[in-house]
Amino acid sequence: MNAERVSRPRPYWHVDAKWVVGLLLILALNLSMLFYNLYLVTDEAPAVETMSTLLAVLTSPEGLDDATAIEAALEQLRANPDHAIRPFPGLPVELRESDIVGRSPRELRLFVWRQLAEPLYREGPEGLMARIEDPEMAAGFAGGIGPLALFSLQVHQDLLRLLWITLTSTLVLLALLIFFSYRFGRLGSLGVVLFVASLPGAFIFTALSRMPPADALPVGLEQDVGLTDRLSQVASHMLPPMMATFSRTYTMGLLIGLALSGVALLGGLIWRLARRR
Repeated sequence: MNAERVSRPRPYWHVDAKWVVGLLLILALNLSMLFYNLYLVTDEAPAVETMSTLLAVLTSPEGLDDATAIEAALEQLRANPDHAIRPFPGLPVELRESDIVGRSPRELRLFVWRQLAEPLYREGPEGLMARIEDPEMAAGFAGGIGPLALFSLQVHQDLLRLLWITLTSTLVLLALLIFFSYRFGRLGSLGVVLFVASLPGAFIFTALSRMPPADALPVGLEQDVGLTDRLSQVASHMLPPMMATFSRTYTMGLLIGLALSGVALLGGLIWRLARRR
């Protein structure tokens, strides 16, 4: 007896379930990409660089390339019998002539503040306070370090735990989306979800990554004339490298989504033509 395979009709509720799962997957993907990028920018090397840049900009009202303060530091250093100065009173950090010579004012400022940013990242404000010899300076850190608290080893480790949670949820929803989809729709649904989830971030973060530095802004904006101008100067130095990391992730998701959608459309078309023949 010849048995003929009869394809079962697809349950009607699978379509509704697919779109519900797709919407939830868009949310889960956005959370995963957000935590992933925050995890990247809070790694030690980029986090220390970000903190160093922030502190250097905040303490350089004339700009990072101004050489006046550097020349004054050299004069003070050469006049000191130890041929060394402490850029942070109360902290056992010394600056010698070999640390200054050969560095541009910008490089030197970042080098100096990196000496503070590195222990601050690894040990937090409590660990830094334990190193401070001046009680008044230690008391200044007792109230916290504001937005710098985001760039720490502890936050980096917490973000990794959150990332694993969101990735697990994303994989579960992805499996459900594939189950409720049909044939080449499995690729197409995933492509559409990736495209929709990545599109806003790709545009926003790419635009922010191209923000011009304060040195290139109109004359007067880089001067220390007010809080708004100072925040603009800080943002113009901090945001572009951070947002470039975000932009790469979202752009990659956008391109993969487009590729999957294209493959699904082409595969579906070939399948229909083959069946007609």
